[in-house]
Amino acid sequence: MNRLVLALGKLIFAFVVIVAPPATAEDYGQATVSPLSLAEQDLAAESRGDVAASLALYAGDATILYGGFCGTPCAGKAAIQKELERRVAAKNEWKIIGHYVSGNVAVVQTELKIGFIGYTGVDHVIVWCIYEVVGDKIADVTLAGQHTDPETKRFIQYGKPSKS
Repeated sequence: MNRLVLALGKLIFAFVVIVAPPATAEDYGQATVSPLSLAEQDLAAESRGDVAASLALYAGDATILYGGFCGTPCAGKAAIQKELERRVAAKNEWKIIGHYVSGNVAVVQTELKIGFIGYTGVDHVIVWCIYEVVGDKIADVTLAGQHTDPETKRFIQYGKPSKS
């Protein structure tokens, strides 16, 4: 019995060492870099007003959906550059307050201070940013305001046309 257990143990050990591929510490699926790292770099570059650094993180055929000019998708670097320039001109300041990563996707919860919204009585909005990364570039970003946050809800309602 002991020989059988020992032989079985050796067989399992051989399989694990020889046959099974080594597991990496982190698996980003289609991405070769951490999607969270790219999201952090993008938001930091925008916050410090560096359009060029932010734009360099995007793939040539990337898209951004929602936010500013991107109510319909901003596709390609030229359209994304215009949106990034708008964000920098608005003096957007992003602060990451939560995040989740699965494969090549990072879902980032942010607190966004927009320089021009003071007149609305809103200090900040909560925005969820969903980053999809392919290779080492951002392929897609989708933004969504968190409607359960009172400040964000007020800001969203402020921008809606009134019903008369």
